[in-house]
Amino acid sequence: MRKKLLSMVMAGTLALSFTACGGSSSTDTEKNTDTASTTETQTEDSKTASDKKSITIWVEKIFSDDANTKMEERLKEYEKEKDVTVNCEMVAATDFVTKLNAAIEAGQSVPDIISADTTKVLNYYPNIPCNDVTDLVNKINEERPYLQASYDGTKIDDKYYYVPFYSSSTLMFIRKDKFEEAGITKMPETWDEVFEDAKKVSDPDNDFYGLAMGCGENDDDDENTIRQYMWNEGGYLFNEDGEIVADDKVTAVFDKYAELYKDKVIPQDATTWDAGGNNGSYLAGRTAICFNAPTLYNALVSDEQYKELLDNTVVLAPPAGNENSVYMNFNRGFAVMNTCKDTDLASDVISYLLDKDWYDSYMEEIAPVFAPVFEDAKENTTWKDNKVNAQALKYVENASGYYGYPVKTIKGRTVAAKHYFTYPFVKAVNQVATGTADSSEALKSMTAAIEDFQDQVGE
Repeated sequence: MRKKLLSMVMAGTLALSFTACGGSSSTDTEKNTDTASTTETQTEDSKTASDKKSITIWVEKIFSDDANTKMEERLKEYEKEKDVTVNCEMVAATDFVTKLNAAIEAGQSVPDIISADTTKVLNYYPNIPCNDVTDLVNKINEERPYLQASYDGTKIDDKYYYVPFYSSSTLMFIRKDKFEEAGITKMPETWDEVFEDAKKVSDPDNDFYGLAMGCGENDDDDENTIRQYMWNEGGYLFNEDGEIVADDKVTAVFDKYAELYKDKVIPQDATTWDAGGNNGSYLAGRTAICFNAPTLYNALVSDEQYKELLDNTVVLAPPAGNENSVYMNFNRGFAVMNTCKDTDLASDVISYLLDKDWYDSYMEEIAPVFAPVFEDAKENTTWKDNKVNAQALKYVENASGYYGYPVKTIKGRTVAAKHYFTYPFVKAVNQVATGTADSSEALKSMTAAIEDFQDQVGE
């Protein structure tokens, strides 16, 4: 974003310098003999420069430098093909929201297009600064159908505030060697089987545990997984209208975690983990089952010290519950800001990034950390023949859940999205696991914390 303002200033300076150079290159003789012609040429040149369309896009950087470069190159291609100025800035994920907030508050240097996701958009409710792009999403869906989970899961109160582009996932990593030692011949397909197998392979006397699932007070990674387990067992914090409906199916999740923790199926330091605790324990060889983004797979592949661990790892989509197999939605895409002066141009840029041939090659570059969001990906060899990629796509196919699922109202989803960052859910799990509260007390505490957010969120 900082580069964005700089690039805009440089672009303006460059345009002026071109005009100045055009005037100064005329000889004195030319000026004296054909003043009218020179003046006319300068006017036309100035008009061309001032009339040239421009668009500013902030793209959130991802883990791959090559992919970031590929994105920049694609936007440069658009600039040349369409004869427009594309001001592209690649912004670090840790800086993105802060910089965007600063630009919006200042009312200047606001980009036309931004990388976006549902939580990022809802952060601004009730003054969402992104345009309704429902027509564009539906047009894209008609030409190249989205996966149903991506199409439904990114809709907010029957509107789209960003165009889905790709999705991340949370996969299940399993130590097959430990399973074989315990006589387990079948990979778990349900949560009940996961917990049963985790008990069988646990060996706490030798600092080895079946399940890498933490509940530290800011462990958002495992909070996502435990919430997903809760949905799969029919437990919900909200109903479709946004009312808090947490009941005994939610407390059953608290109690189940506490049981696994007490039985030392979960490492005893898991109550202090942050988001890196689960994958750290897996890489350290302390745990048999871990739920993590495919970045864990990349770590196993890219580092020689993990070669043996990689050889003994099976990567699968998460299990199903007794009620459903809904996964958490991690879709990301592009939003058009409401300060954009040329929304048709912004829509065209986004459509250009979704050109099938280029999009498919880009997704190959970032597989399996991000997966495509289109139906035809299921027939693409990159996502069909590679076992890990196939599991990432399977996840995205089922990722219709979101914070507050199954809330339908925009205010309800905003409450759910905003309360997430204070982690009342994982804190409740922590209280029950550590014995500082029983499940009913933890439920009351969590409910009160969420109700506070309901009062804070405006209409």
